[in-house]
Amino acid sequence: MRRAVVRAVARPTPRVLRVTVAGPELADLPVVAPDGYMKLFFPRPDEVEPHLPPLVDDDGDAPDITGWFRRYLAMPDDLRPPMRTFTLRQRREDPVEIDVDFVLHDEGPARDWALRAAPGEHLAFTGPYGLYAPRDEHDGIVLAGDETAVPAIGAIVEALPPGRRATVLASVRDVTEQQTWASAGDVTTHWTTPDTLAERLRALTFPGERPYVWLAGEASEVRAMRRHVVRERGVDKRDVCFTGYWRRGRTEEQEVRAAIDGTAESAED
Repeated sequence: MRRAVVRAVARPTPRVLRVTVAGPELADLPVVAPDGYMKLFFPRPDEVEPHLPPLVDDDGDAPDITGWFRRYLAMPDDLRPPMRTFTLRQRREDPVEIDVDFVLHDEGPARDWALRAAPGEHLAFTGPYGLYAPRDEHDGIVLAGDETAVPAIGAIVEALPPGRRATVLASVRDVTEQQTWASAGDVTTHWTTPDTLAERLRALTFPGERPYVWLAGEASEVRAMRRHVVRERGVDKRDVCFTGYWRRGRTEEQEVRAAIDGTAESAED
């Protein structure tokens, strides 16, 4: 668990707030894959910092991550700080500071915190953890996802080595949310709307003979996209990286509770 302080807030698009955080606890922050994600804990409106369970128990021992999350979930609803998962959009060194992009949904605790975030505001987080891992045999990259995946897509595109072929398919609410990225790779970007993402993926031309396919967004939609890529496109399951960033109708706390209790839905077909 690390704590950080807001240094700046910007708005790259009308519906995205980019929050820059820093602090001494980021000095040894590990470098992971470019789609590195973190679990952020936000202070409640009446708090300066998020009030979280201690990292050690009464005997001075550190519980495993499952034990700590059980303590977190056991906190009363009116005291437990909200938790959400976000991508580390960009990192800078000397000193370390990171950017996190918040899509301003219609409601939610992350949106509320981002809207009130200002220099000096506090948060806590675990991570980052990364998933993106193409191999030498992959001669092309496919990145597809909804607006919650755009920060990770941007980070991956900007980290591509020179000449690396990549095709991006991303859905956003409207043209004002489309972003541009600087990349050394050979990148083709297609923007679409949320209701046409799956349809556009079916019509997408994949680069290379053996592409690495990265899919992210709403869990059920990601599962359907993966099914298309594996069953209809014939892409080997080992060449597909997929993750449900969110699940329609469920909160992050509900998802973590289901994972701990062993009742979470499988991401596999």
